[in-house]
Amino acid sequence: MKKHQIICLNFLFIVSIINGFTAGRADIVSGGKVKQARMSSWQDGRIIPVYVLSREINKTYIEGMYIPQGIAAYYPNQFTMNAKERRIQFENRYSYRILEKHLIQEDVWLYSVETSSTLTAPEHTKIYTIFFNRSSLVSNSGEAIQPATYALERGARMSGCTSGTVYIDSLLYNEKDKRFKAVVVVSP
Repeated sequence: MKKHQIICLNFLFIVSIINGFTAGRADIVSGGKVKQARMSSWQDGRIIPVYVLSREINKTYIEGMYIPQGIAAYYPNQFTMNAKERRIQFENRYSYRILEKHLIQEDVWLYSVETSSTLTAPEHTKIYTIFFNRSSLVSNSGEAIQPATYALERGARMSGCTSGTVYIDSLLYNEKDKRFKAVVVVSP
């Protein structure tokens, strides 16, 4: 099993190199490409990267709080937005197991997670590619919003929809530039 995990992490690393990043730019959104999604479920399982920003070394807290939310971001979640608030209702209809974790930079953790779900992809989606700096996730008080949650909110906001579903197709971190690249899927 260890060899399988190493192969999966190497695959994630290669994908992050191939996709590349744009250095020195603020939050950037591209896309809005309309896509007719096929009705597929994630029953067969997949391995996803879950990034966690935390100086906290309490494994129980991180794995009980941040990991489930990071996994849920890869599945369709209901959102509503108005001038006063943004809400995302995270689904928890999935199973998972943590394969590996690595501290990749200062307070950026990378978890390799195997997950599956009976949820299906929505139809009539738009895809947004969003780049954001690691520094944009930390408030003046020192609290950090997690990368997956930030990407979901940005994608939903950029869609212009006041409600719908949103999920992450991919999320990668470029250590050199300290930037995230998220591909977010939104359906009204």
